[in-house]
Amino acid sequence: MKNLTKLTLALVALVVLGIACSQHPGFKKDKQEGFYYKFHVLNKHEVQPQIGDIVEFTFTFRTKDSVLVDNAYQYDMIIESVYPGDIYAMLRTMHLGDSATFIMDGDTFFHYFMGGQPFPFDTKDLYFDVKLENIIPQEEFERLQAEQMREYEAMMEELRFAEEGVINEYIETHNIKVKPTASGLFVIKNTIGTGKAIKEGSRVTLHYTGKLLDGTIFDSSWNYGIPIDITVGVDRFIQGWEEGLLLLRGGDKVTLLIPSNLAYGGRGVTDRSGEYHIIPPYAPLLFEIEVISVE
Repeated sequence: MKNLTKLTLALVALVVLGIACSQHPGFKKDKQEGFYYKFHVLNKHEVQPQIGDIVEFTFTFRTKDSVLVDNAYQYDMIIESVYPGDIYAMLRTMHLGDSATFIMDGDTFFHYFMGGQPFPFDTKDLYFDVKLENIIPQEEFERLQAEQMREYEAMMEELRFAEEGVINEYIETHNIKVKPTASGLFVIKNTIGTGKAIKEGSRVTLHYTGKLLDGTIFDSSWNYGIPIDITVGVDRFIQGWEEGLLLLRGGDKVTLLIPSNLAYGGRGVTDRSGEYHIIPPYAPLLFEIEVISVE
């Protein structure tokens, strides 16, 4: 009778366990962190990321029937979990080269990682398919960062010292005879106007095109088909514009050759991603300006 009772209890336990796991068949539950997981590739003998390490991984975020992010690349620093069972906890369970699928609560993830937005799906399950491509230990990452910073600073110094030569070459090639102002600004008048002189507070209508010295156009009002209206001294621009406009009058057509210290200096101008320089660091600029009217 005792053996029968033990067998019955064992069968009941198996049934209960089966019901508990049937929520996500084929997945195991991390009892400490609370997420469900399934490894597709498991390299138990490889290293695991530690707090402070940089990890590179490819991932997909999805529900059972909708893809939010598909096969994206990401690198990030492993930190202490923002909440129990978050993606940092998941990544810490992986080894180099592992691939796995994790299931988490979508509402919780969106609350902490998406600025409090509600999870936009009826299901609460968010699937995280991930492959851990690389682990860079914190010490190695800091060494690489320092090395890259030294290389970057050396490149910036090279560009800074080269600028004067670039400007002089342009002046010689284009046979520019005008002298620069005390600040280094060149004002090359192509057409001399007869309108009002521009002063602080003048309302000015003008067309412009901004170029690099190699002729690359980075901005132009002519592209939009309409001139711009500005109030000098109120609407703020780069220093080269501020100085140059006060030397013009209605009807002038000029080229301003502006050294970088009167423009964007060592920072340049990047696109929205911050990865591509529209205006490189220490780049002198050309602005072709037509003053249409001055009030």
